[in-house]
Amino acid sequence: MPAIEYRYRPAGPTLARFHRRDSFVRILLGPLGSAKSTACCAEIWRRASQQAAGGDGIRRSRWLVVRNTYPELITTTIATWREMFGDGFGSFTWGHPPRHRIDVALDDGSRVRAEVIFMAMDSGDAAKKLLSLEITGLWLNELKELPKAVLDMGTGRVGRYPARRAGGPGWFGIICDSNMPDEDHWLYRLAEEDRPAGWAFFRQPGGVTKNADGWAVNPGAENSRNLPPDYYRNQLAGKSEDWIKVYLAGEYGFAFDGRAVFPEFIDRLHVQAFEIAGGEAAMGVDFGLTPAAVFGQRDTRGRWLIFDELVTEEMGAVRFAELVGERLRGPYGHLAFQAWGDPAGEQRSQVDERTPFQVMQARDIPIRPAPSNDAVIRREAAAGLLTRLIDGLPALWIHPRCKRLRKALAGGYCYRRVMVAGDERYRDVPDKNRHSHVAEALEYLLVGAGAGRTVVRKPRRDGQDLAQTADMSSALDF
Repeated sequence: MPAIEYRYRPAGPTLARFHRRDSFVRILLGPLGSAKSTACCAEIWRRASQQAAGGDGIRRSRWLVVRNTYPELITTTIATWREMFGDGFGSFTWGHPPRHRIDVALDDGSRVRAEVIFMAMDSGDAAKKLLSLEITGLWLNELKELPKAVLDMGTGRVGRYPARRAGGPGWFGIICDSNMPDEDHWLYRLAEEDRPAGWAFFRQPGGVTKNADGWAVNPGAENSRNLPPDYYRNQLAGKSEDWIKVYLAGEYGFAFDGRAVFPEFIDRLHVQAFEIAGGEAAMGVDFGLTPAAVFGQRDTRGRWLIFDELVTEEMGAVRFAELVGERLRGPYGHLAFQAWGDPAGEQRSQVDERTPFQVMQARDIPIRPAPSNDAVIRREAAAGLLTRLIDGLPALWIHPRCKRLRKALAGGYCYRRVMVAGDERYRDVPDKNRHSHVAEALEYLLVGAGAGRTVVRKPRRDGQDLAQTADMSSALDF
């Protein structure tokens, strides 16, 4: 086999610092085009070639590369890897999962034998795929798109290969790269608040910066010499402010890939600060392991004012009911609430055989099933208010403190894109993600409290359609 010449130079000072550190977990954050993935590929090879050789002169290691979906794993992650490490480095097989078995001789007479495994982990139980793996190191590509459980479980799987009796690994750990997350994302909390001991975070400069005239190309951007001319300038056209902040400027923010369920929502129009009046109020609840609640009331003009939210993660019905009760008895104890929840909450738990409704009612929370769980009816209940004006003002206002609801309505609550060659298509039901629960809680509130009206077409016996107005209002009259 002919000798292989491998040359790599970090595309900027941030990437150079990333390579120099030996931290157990290293997380690289930056904009598009900043060579994050290339740096992680190079880091795996560098660490593999630096593993101590055994008595047979073999430098052994095993690496796992993870992306959130298989289409992205194949078209982006593996494509980048194969561009850098082709067949001359060893045999690549498209099995399940794909693997690259590297076998390369070094100038000192030793050989690098490294196995690189590629897997997708986008489901709720994705971390279970790691349970039986014994690896040297782990690369989590586009970390913000992965469940935190994958990172948590990964910390216990690295450093397990080669075994101690075979000399053990030299460096072992986790490397990650990602575009910037939301400010309420678990990755943001890790990077800006928790800063775990033994972990290192590297934030690259943005490809563009904001000045008095708007966005401009940043002369200090990394990897510029390897990008096409006007790479960042060309991407500014037609993009939203939030998209530019996340993907080009390398700033925290939110941008979504999907078709928004509520394109009628305009943050600068529908988000307003207001005072909460006394009297009656309403609450909507979405159950499950990520339960959420939304609180609001209708004012004397007929406008709906959503004044608070309660969004949780991986929480059972009992603890969630406790938090809701504390909210209702505490800051909103002066209000008389009625509440509606996801009708699916009438299903009994496998743990104590109580339904989520019974759990909440046991804590004196007056909740009942919403009159409909139809996705179209629920959407129209909110969309009708978003497009309506009362006395020249929006019929639905969201208080600025409802950060998760704002992000959901801005596009996080969406129809997932369906991969169809030559066309852009989306699923016909909203995607179940971390934004859907708070949005559906709002829908249950509005449908339950009578804001939802829809027109249902029923066929008549004479063959003509009858337009019938279906009033989804409940007994509560605001």
